[in-house]
Amino acid sequence: MRAPTQRSFPDAAARNEPDIEPAVPTPHEEEPLLQRKAEDTWKPPAGFVWIQIAIMSNVFLSGFDGTITASTYAVISSEFSAANTASWLTTSYLITSTAFQPLYGRFSDIFGRRTSFFTATITFMVGCLGCGVAKDVIFLNIMRALTGVGGGGLMTMATIINSDLIPFHRRGMYQAVQNVLHGFGSICGASFGGTIVDSIGWRWCFLIQVPVGFLALITGHLVLKLPSQNKFGGEDRSLRAIWKRVDLSGACALIIGLSTQLVGLSLGGNELPWSNVWVILSLVASVVSLVLFMVIEAKTTAVPLIPPRMLKGVLPIATQIANVCVGMAAYAFLFTLPLLFQVILLDSPTKAGARLAVPSLATPIGGVISGFVMSRWGKLAYLVRIGCFLMFIGNLLVMLLQFNDAEWKYYASMIPASLGQGIVYPGILFTFLAAFGHADHAVSASTVYLVRSMGTVWGVAITSTIIQNTLRSGLGEALSGIPDKWKVIDEIRHSVSAIHTLPPEIQLAARMVYYRGIRLSFLASACFGFVATIAAFFTRGKGLHRSSEA
Repeated sequence: MRAPTQRSFPDAAARNEPDIEPAVPTPHEEEPLLQRKAEDTWKPPAGFVWIQIAIMSNVFLSGFDGTITASTYAVISSEFSAANTASWLTTSYLITSTAFQPLYGRFSDIFGRRTSFFTATITFMVGCLGCGVAKDVIFLNIMRALTGVGGGGLMTMATIINSDLIPFHRRGMYQAVQNVLHGFGSICGASFGGTIVDSIGWRWCFLIQVPVGFLALITGHLVLKLPSQNKFGGEDRSLRAIWKRVDLSGACALIIGLSTQLVGLSLGGNELPWSNVWVILSLVASVVSLVLFMVIEAKTTAVPLIPPRMLKGVLPIATQIANVCVGMAAYAFLFTLPLLFQVILLDSPTKAGARLAVPSLATPIGGVISGFVMSRWGKLAYLVRIGCFLMFIGNLLVMLLQFNDAEWKYYASMIPASLGQGIVYPGILFTFLAAFGHADHAVSASTVYLVRSMGTVWGVAITSTIIQNTLRSGLGEALSGIPDKWKVIDEIRHSVSAIHTLPPEIQLAARMVYYRGIRLSFLASACFGFVATIAAFFTRGKGLHRSSEA
């Protein structure tokens, strides 16, 4: 019997060719054999360590920014009396990051990896600087959106640069290192975020990131010499030519669709009733924009953000359903935990940040496990299934916590979901990469990040909507017997710190309403994890060595 060729898709089998062993390798068999031989003899190029330092500095910042914002957004929004719209501090970053993540892959093909790396780093630094000097919540949200434009390229460019430098079947452990650095950044952001707020002020949470970005910028300038891939051909780099080559129309439609959706979700049941015309118009505009986005993706002459050909068949669809759901579950979990600590447990920002270090530590451990398993055995589909299931169980465990529960339970219950996140993220990425050839790795990687990021936006928006609607409907009844009830309710909804100044009985009643909303949020997050688990059982992947796997 002839050994199966090591291609992403079995072309010969599809044509029902006779099972006859050839005397010499056919041209379509010889190419992957030569490529594999080259991979076996691969050695890191000159300056490889310094390149890794440059890109991994940005990976660290990506993790640091995510958790330092999560651990401090309640305090920041309370200072501006905007706790009821606190989700915008997170989602304004996520929306622009989501839309621009895949564009970095396209821009790096036109202008080169080096230019795109610098663009991402500088934009991120300017955004952080703007957040640090913001005088009102509107300017702060705008700067968070600008930070997201750069932040969308931090992880994406690291993955793409390593795709150029490292052979596919050796990339598992390097991806694990990338996940570990991202996790280490998350641990630092979670651990030190509250301490920074309590000691020198929340503005330094953003300003402290600028020197690290500067280190990445200088190191990258000295060692990053990767040439442009020039996959689009031609030398015309005018705005009109770029618009034709890059799916900027799709990015605009996606940003408008997600933004108007979040406007509707943040207003509905919070500031305005769901039947209000502005809420309805926002949600309708969101649907129209997202439908337009899908039409653009199908008809654009540029490389689309989500190429329709990459969503054909059971494997890609199941993988991306799992991908979007784990993104929803991961950020819904991360967004709700600080409220659990600061409102239900009455933790200070410092203590709440220290608690977040536990799940932040579990995530890179999951990444190391995933990287080791991928490099040693492949088993991508099993990693995806196990990771999704752990996220489902973990969110369920946190939801089942009682209002006054044993201290150890709060720590132990946070571990499974975060461990599962660390396992499933690289599992999904490489399952999708393995389904396509090396030439498609940049676009397939950016597709994975885009779909997952859309999930993170939805996860934060949905859980924030659940909590704010619970507060709006529940606080009026819970505080019905106190004078100036609506003034107190308004203070509670606009400032988390107002909880700490209430008389004990009123404080307990308000915390119980918060507790109901937080439990409902974790239930929603568990449902996201459950859907991801079901989808994961329909995935079939190839190992890093392109060997078949169940």
